[in-house]
Amino acid sequence: MAAPFVYVPEAASPSAPDNPFYSIPANAHSPFIPPSVVLHPSSPFLEASSPPGTPEFFANSVPWPTNAPAYDSPYTASWAPLQSRQRTTSWHGPNQAATGSPFLQPTALPAFLHSQSAYLVPGHRRSSSWGAANAPPRPVWSNAPDPWASPPAPAPAPAQQIHPWLNGDAPSPVFHFDLSRAQFAPLRLVSPNPPQSAMLDAAQLREPAFHPPRTALRILHPRLPFWPIDLALPADAAPVPLVLADVLVALHRALHQRITRADWASLGAEDQEAVTHAFTHRCRAEAVRSGVPPAHLREREIAERNEGVKRVDFLCGKTTFRGLVRSPEDPDGVVRLLTA
Repeated sequence: MAAPFVYVPEAASPSAPDNPFYSIPANAHSPFIPPSVVLHPSSPFLEASSPPGTPEFFANSVPWPTNAPAYDSPYTASWAPLQSRQRTTSWHGPNQAATGSPFLQPTALPAFLHSQSAYLVPGHRRSSSWGAANAPPRPVWSNAPDPWASPPAPAPAPAQQIHPWLNGDAPSPVFHFDLSRAQFAPLRLVSPNPPQSAMLDAAQLREPAFHPPRTALRILHPRLPFWPIDLALPADAAPVPLVLADVLVALHRALHQRITRADWASLGAEDQEAVTHAFTHRCRAEAVRSGVPPAHLREREIAERNEGVKRVDFLCGKTTFRGLVRSPEDPDGVVRLLTA
């Protein structure tokens, strides 16, 4: 069976036209094409007609995907919900808290802390607290330390927080990432009416993925048991916190690796049929997304089929990224991938 995918960070390539963080890697595996795949000339994706007129779009934007999920619940994902897991916390902006963290917003104080006088009983004078301006001096019985005083409790470890666009417990309605596309294209919604989206820019891709920062991560999916996605630096490299681009690029790059004949043989007959159907649908959709003239759609689809089955086809069509979640039985640093 193929070895796990290990992410190795690389410097941004200025020659990459679509995204400076990503370039399609060379693959030494020969393409594997299911023997039962045939072209269907009657496919609606290969029709020569196209809808008249072209809608006008905003500058530097693309149409929001029509099949984008409603993001109403994380339990509509491609695998059963994890029971009794703790919900992952997201950070939502650059507002700086008192601790100096750039990812935590200051917690809003309850109303009773803003104006304590509103909760006093009428006609009742509140007793002064020690340290108040009109309070009597606090008595000092001894300057010696109290031998019976309990040692201060250690500060609790800060809870792990995850970027909102990676949080599978509360998927973001403004983020869309189709893992089946050959092009690395994570999108954000820029206009709800009409729905328009744009590619994430370099500044957004450099945003930290976790707080406190993480330098290593393992991503699992139940339909990819032999291919865990490991984000780890070499042993002799300085620890670098993972950013949003690291996670998204590693996911896309790992899922677009070609499978081997041994991988195909590990599937049962029913799974082989489902993967073949997903492979056929992905190749047709990729031909349509390529934007080639209608007369060349068939040729473009054949070229995509010749690339062979990829790991993303093992998701059986559920290729929309829904986020990452923690499972109580998993060790620290291991998360599960949700797709729909």
